[in-house]
Amino acid sequence: MANESLAAQIGQAWRYQREGKADAAIAEFDRILRQDADNLDAIYGMGLAQRTAGKYEAAIKYFDRCQELVNAAIAARGVVRGDAIHLANTPEDDRYMMLNRMIKQRLSEINAALQPRK
Repeated sequence: MANESLAAQIGQAWRYQREGKADAAIAEFDRILRQDADNLDAIYGMGLAQRTAGKYEAAIKYFDRCQELVNAAIAARGVVRGDAIHLANTPEDDRYMMLNRMIKQRLSEINAALQPRK
């Protein structure tokens, strides 16, 4: 029951994000993270919502936290050898590797947005 409620909250938060309601998305993701501080979907979503709201430093904080959790999950699953991430073996591995790429892309976009224009 609790997981269904959390899933519904995550769905609502993502709906707010899709509709461009960054402040509502931030509030909903915050409620989720108070219940489950390591929820990858909520952390990533919070990063996106913060970025949408123009709160780049906060967005970086959430994306960095998400990256830490993803890297730990990848390492625990044995997908990393040395500094290289190898092809995934399961759908869960695929998810972590995709999140890893998406987070790097979002951080790169934020860093580009923060660079002074010449």
